[in-house]
Amino acid sequence: MDKLESLIAESSEEFDIKSRTDMPAGVDGLCIGKTIIINANRSRTEQAQTLAEELSHQAISVGDILNPNELEHAKQELIARRRSFERLVPLHKLIAAYWQSTTEFELAEHLDVTVEYLFDVLAYYRERYGMIIIKDNILINFANGIQIMKT
Repeated sequence: MDKLESLIAESSEEFDIKSRTDMPAGVDGLCIGKTIIINANRSRTEQAQTLAEELSHQAISVGDILNPNELEHAKQELIARRRSFERLVPLHKLIAAYWQSTTEFELAEHLDVTVEYLFDVLAYYRERYGMIIIKDNILINFANGIQIMKT
């Protein structure tokens, strides 16, 4: 079961999840009530990333937030995106996948996310934790991509 199938299985009792090929340009996902619509023209990996974010919107967003120029809409979008990062690439999975990878491309593949999404996740963790953190006797350096060492 890939990440998209797993997310659908986890949430299908609460939400009606639909894939559509006729989404407006630039729209990867949309919530309408308890229905989540995902752009089927994207790869399965991108659809999973979008679904994770839309599920976060269902949990935290209020009203129509389609206008990114409004501050409150942008804030809700940012919060949902960050929640999706933590859902799809929690720190413990990032660490485990790091040991199986030699490049960021392999790391993204092990995590079943796109490289662009991985870089966004790393930027978020850098902002959240700082350049260097120590967790469970493991030093994680976010200064230039990611480097992990046992302490």
